[in-house]
Amino acid sequence: MKTNRRPKNAKSIRRMISIGLLLIMAIVFTLTTDAFLGFRNIANLLKDSAYLGIIALGMAFVMIGGGIDLSAGGIVCVVGILCVRLSMTGVPGIIVVLGGIVLGAFCGVINAFFITKIRLTEFVATLATGFIFTGLTLVFSFRQGHSITTVPVVNKSYLAFRGNIGGIYYITIIWIILAIILYLLLTKTSFGLHTYAIGSHSRSALMSGIDTSKVKALGYLISGGAAGLAAVLQVTLIGASPPNIGTGYEFRAIAACVVGGVVLGGGKGDTLSALLGSLFLVMLLNGLFKFGLSTSWEYILQGVIILIATAFDAVFNRITAKRLLAQSH
Repeated sequence: MKTNRRPKNAKSIRRMISIGLLLIMAIVFTLTTDAFLGFRNIANLLKDSAYLGIIALGMAFVMIGGGIDLSAGGIVCVVGILCVRLSMTGVPGIIVVLGGIVLGAFCGVINAFFITKIRLTEFVATLATGFIFTGLTLVFSFRQGHSITTVPVVNKSYLAFRGNIGGIYYITIIWIILAIILYLLLTKTSFGLHTYAIGSHSRSALMSGIDTSKVKALGYLISGGAAGLAAVLQVTLIGASPPNIGTGYEFRAIAACVVGGVVLGGGKGDTLSALLGSLFLVMLLNGLFKFGLSTSWEYILQGVIILIATAFDAVFNRITAKRLLAQSH
């Protein structure tokens, strides 16, 4: 089946623009702030980008398939509290990690059930489950009297996952490896091609024999599993799981995907787009922090960047479509 993906040269141009913006921002912050390009700052920048970036990788699968996942933040919250409670039982750290990923994937399966079987819209289904997952987090949180309290993680085998190699944190390494694996899955397998086809035109994909429900379900499973993995690793980094650990990260992940070139509506982008977008947003916040700007400006600038990125993609796609039309004649 023929999809509506942009030609390779157009995709390459979009990618080079994203990389160019990253380099320009890095140069600006290097010239205007102290120690921006220092090894320690870069390592921390990559670590912070990885937390958002892993969530965005899963979100990219859903968005490319024409969907959206507003439950990702809630999944991070509920997986985070599970990790703390599991670690308190004394089980090996790898069991905590696998348990968190499985729970995240299971949350994705719940989303898929409501979307593919009950036929709820992606927006409504994931918005509702996001509230449910966040509520469950509060139910299972630790309490001191009537107040929720944060309990530190003391399981050494689990905390070992916050380590580093040569100053580069494990979460960063896992993020990059996962981005490559998911990129290959998305671009080199029939599942990936079907995801693009559904995002480009769901009805045409269904008529061509693609099991759209199965493909969508797998996309949400990947998104949930990625959110679970992000929660597992973030809990080790901060040594605890506050109830709000994932609050708002579904929207930041969507923003990262959009900034990197994943188009709302589906059919365009890839996981490397999500990686670049995550790095861009976190680098922006890192630089603004060094300028000493207030949180309000962080939100304003993120919103402005999303608007600019979306408008740019709309114009870029129209120009590309006109060129293709002209070449066909």
